[in-house]
Amino acid sequence: MNTSHCKSLRTLLFAIPLCISIQAASATELNVWVMSTTTQQQQDMKDLLHPYLANNPNLRVNVTVLNWESAWSKITAAAASGHGPDLLELGTTWVAAISSMGALEPLSDQQQSEVGGAKAYFPAVWGTTHRYDESKIYAIPWYADARAAFYRTDVFKAAGVNPSDAFTNWGSFKQAMQKINGQTIDGKKIAALGYPGKNDWNVVHNLAPWIWNAGGDLLSSDKKHSAINSPEALQAVTYYTSFAAEGLVPLSALEKDSAQIESGFFNGQYAVIFTGPWILKQLATPKSKGGQMETTTARNFSVAPYPAGLKGKQTFFSGSDLAVMKSSKNKDDAWKLLAFLTSRESQIRYSKMSGMLPTRLDAANDPSLMADAHYAEFIAQIKNGRHYPSIPSWGPVESVYLKNIGNMFDIVAGVNGKYSTQAIKKALDATANEANELLGEAE
Repeated sequence: MNTSHCKSLRTLLFAIPLCISIQAASATELNVWVMSTTTQQQQDMKDLLHPYLANNPNLRVNVTVLNWESAWSKITAAAASGHGPDLLELGTTWVAAISSMGALEPLSDQQQSEVGGAKAYFPAVWGTTHRYDESKIYAIPWYADARAAFYRTDVFKAAGVNPSDAFTNWGSFKQAMQKINGQTIDGKKIAALGYPGKNDWNVVHNLAPWIWNAGGDLLSSDKKHSAINSPEALQAVTYYTSFAAEGLVPLSALEKDSAQIESGFFNGQYAVIFTGPWILKQLATPKSKGGQMETTTARNFSVAPYPAGLKGKQTFFSGSDLAVMKSSKNKDDAWKLLAFLTSRESQIRYSKMSGMLPTRLDAANDPSLMADAHYAEFIAQIKNGRHYPSIPSWGPVESVYLKNIGNMFDIVAGVNGKYSTQAIKKALDATANEANELLGEAE
């Protein structure tokens, strides 16, 4: 399940019905479910929909804001019962599962063309609109989350490390972290790198790019078996965890979640973190409005790509799609609203509200967004985006990975046996075995 970006935003609301309409007699009524992605989702949806409703006075839109923790159960219940909203938001990892339940309306070639088709979107997110083994499209990408390195330029300068060299490959990155670790800035020692451990929802997201860049994957090519314990995956996980084992990541970080790691970056605890675009918004927002604009970090940071492994330089892409439910009595109106929300103009506006990325290439590269130099840097670093396999059973498989790999960090921290490559391999083997049981049941 794709909850990473909303967990990081830390604003999870209970389902609150929100009626957005311009009053009119005999109005057509649409029910829409979206997730809490901004700090004021109800008001932002009202603002986002206002121009559309102004042009459609006979339309009434009821928006329900779900929190990510309960959204999966509510959506699957709606899919099973045939009683749900007309239009709904789905995490990108959910589309294959919900469409396999027969709950989503397939989108015609004409409809796809109306919103630009595959060529208009980041390839990684368009791949989430359908099952990997099916050509029917069931959703349109709405907003995206991708990952890159954020680093302190002043710390790199103090250590005499050139960022261009540091992020070249795994070897240069490890050397750079060794030089940077323990640098003193404003009288305070700073750790080279910060990443969370088992208490975080992003464990799989954090590891995936390293595994891909080592030439590994999370599933076999036929999507029927786990590949989490392949030699390439083992190499990547061993490399990644070595930073904590060698003291380049403080062991205290392994007890934290992504939000706390991001806070540590803002507060000068870590010189480098890997995270998503939402912190650009936080670093550009004054503290009086809940941001970090006055911090030393906000004045001294930049963005870099993942260091290249032996087989590539990819990053993790995810986000949310919008879909029309098959049970809707107003499919045409639901589609028109979906097309409006995924339009270039709407995606630009929603990106500014949420800090997430547009999924449309023309929106992501819009001058009003690219005027922010750091945003432009981020976009430049995420072109090689990759998503998880689009299979119906991904959610349960990811949960197995999340649990087992999370527990593996107890080995890294030295609280559950001695850290070694063999200990990591044993943990990954157990993870693969449990995932394979699920994949076997799904066949």
